[in-house]
Amino acid sequence: MRKKRIGPLVAMYAVIGGLAILWLYPLAVAVIKSFAIGGWGNYAAVLNHDRFNYWSAIGNTFLLAGGTTIAIVIFASLAAYAFSRMRFRGQKLLYRALLACLAIPIASVITPLFTTINGLGLRNNYLGVIIPLFAFNVVVMLLLMKNHFDGIPTELVEAATIDGTSPFGIFWRIFLPLSGPALATISVLSFVYSSNEYLLPNLLISDPGMYPVTQAVSLLQNERMSQEQIGQLYAGLILMTIPSVLVYLFSQRYLQAGITAGAVK
Repeated sequence: MRKKRIGPLVAMYAVIGGLAILWLYPLAVAVIKSFAIGGWGNYAAVLNHDRFNYWSAIGNTFLLAGGTTIAIVIFASLAAYAFSRMRFRGQKLLYRALLACLAIPIASVITPLFTTINGLGLRNNYLGVIIPLFAFNVVVMLLLMKNHFDGIPTELVEAATIDGTSPFGIFWRIFLPLSGPALATISVLSFVYSSNEYLLPNLLISDPGMYPVTQAVSLLQNERMSQEQIGQLYAGLILMTIPSVLVYLFSQRYLQAGITAGAVK
């Protein structure tokens, strides 16, 4: 029996190790090149760059990602409760239509998206970026929240209904207090997805003072770059990853709990 179990275990660790190498290799190359010429001076040069304001870019990133995350958490939790516990005409059709939207890549709707945002006068406006970020990420979070709400015992809902609690009261007093890990999960994922987004800010923001970190790093690039400037560019890329990494590290415990919540009923 032990010999039979060793094979799948070795295969599993081999796959996990291979995936880890694929993910860590580019990061390792970036770290090495950021120190190759100039050492820590590259990081100091980035933080004191005349065109690239790292702290301003961090603030812009938190504004965009934070606003998107708040909107997603509110809408996804309310919509997930409605799809999980309420019954209304066209419920299944609407839910399946929302899930079908997951198959639509952002790149396929860039032209109508740009035309719409530009027509509304929301270019170079954080709201013009938050709206599509919300639209392209909320369905995934709604799915996660609905799966969690489906695992909450119906007896709690029935008892609250007998006591005369309104549907919103059940959501506020029962579902939300029992959904801390799940809410933390969608909050972290929404923040990380939004802060790592490059295409939408690059399309809709042209004012350098409004650039988030993913876009602001381009200010470190020139047509002809010296080896030292290339090292500074890699240093900027490493600094760019810090906000998302810190958010994940500080919320890792809640993220893991939220992913596994509802797996065993």
